[in-house]
Amino acid sequence: MADKGSNQKKKEEKPKKGMSKYLQMALVLVVAAILIAVVYLLYTSAPVSFSTFKSNFQSANRVSITATYYNTTQYADESPCMNSIIQVIAHTRKASTIDFFFIDASNNTCTYPIGTVGGQISVGSTNSSTCLNTARSEPGIFLNYSQGNAKVVTPYRLTVYGNSTYMSSCPIAIEMA
Repeated sequence: MADKGSNQKKKEEKPKKGMSKYLQMALVLVVAAILIAVVYLLYTSAPVSFSTFKSNFQSANRVSITATYYNTTQYADESPCMNSIIQVIAHTRKASTIDFFFIDASNNTCTYPIGTVGGQISVGSTNSSTCLNTARSEPGIFLNYSQGNAKVVTPYRLTVYGNSTYMSSCPIAIEMA
């Protein structure tokens, strides 16, 4: 009977297996993907000096300038600043390498220039997400009307929040010169 009891214990005591090779590989891949994503986010969204952004902006093949507004008053306040920025940047690069967009956030629409025909600019319109996807794929300046003034500088994006006084003086255009 001792043999029968010891045989049952041996059957019940199965050797413990570790994780399967496939599960281990999957775990390693998931951890690697997370690390790559964290490094990417830190690199593209970490605050940096303005000179770092400006250098990246100036050396890029294409750049974007985007102004977002919610009403006609904000549009009127932001337009002169956007125009000043475009004029400053156009002195250092070809106009054909600058994308600029006016985002009407209340209507989810975007207005943008389409080439030149006989020296005149045609205007196109689409949904705001299409323009934002293009703008975010390039180094860019993003103007946003706000009651308070602030700027967020990352290696490839400059996001400016400003009120009417800030937008009329447009210190960003001066800094970009």
